[in-house]
Amino acid sequence: MPLAPVRAVPYPNESKLRPLYKSAYFVDAFAVPLPSRGSKEYSPDALARALFGAQPAWFSMLMWIRDRVMSVFGVKSSTAIQAEAAKRGIETIYIFPVISRTENEIIMGENDRHLNFQTSLLIREPQLSSAGGGEGIRKGKEVVATTVVHCHGLLGKAYITIIKPFHVMIGRYGLARLPDRIGVKDD
Repeated sequence: MPLAPVRAVPYPNESKLRPLYKSAYFVDAFAVPLPSRGSKEYSPDALARALFGAQPAWFSMLMWIRDRVMSVFGVKSSTAIQAEAAKRGIETIYIFPVISRTENEIIMGENDRHLNFQTSLLIREPQLSSAGGGEGIRKGKEVVATTVVHCHGLLGKAYITIIKPFHVMIGRYGLARLPDRIGVKDD
């Protein structure tokens, strides 16, 4: 399965997360072009399910390690996050509670003991390349994944410092696989 080109992008101004950027401890945003679908449109929900569904075994292992280590500090496990959301009648995609959605964006996240994170998947028209490399305007649509983290004390700061390289690796890998995974499966 070929991997699509993923690029770091400026934090999207059109995202509902925009008001949170300035006060965040950590923010990142990555974009990947979406395959052309003619007159059919992508839905943020379908993209989120494709992005977070059928995770590779190494990702499941990392989540298992994360859950075991962080339980020592009283941080919710991934299954506890899902169970709590279900108990409150909140929909989840993978383990992430859905916070809000619009026609072009879905926001998922959790406010836990150590930090508050929110992740957005935003479908938009591609932006001009700022690299000056002659790319110009990109055709079709793109999806931008943005993560915003607000830490609760030293535990949150230590946690995000440790997991940041994994977060970036997993996020970029998931986005690179996304165009191939959505194909016609979400129709």
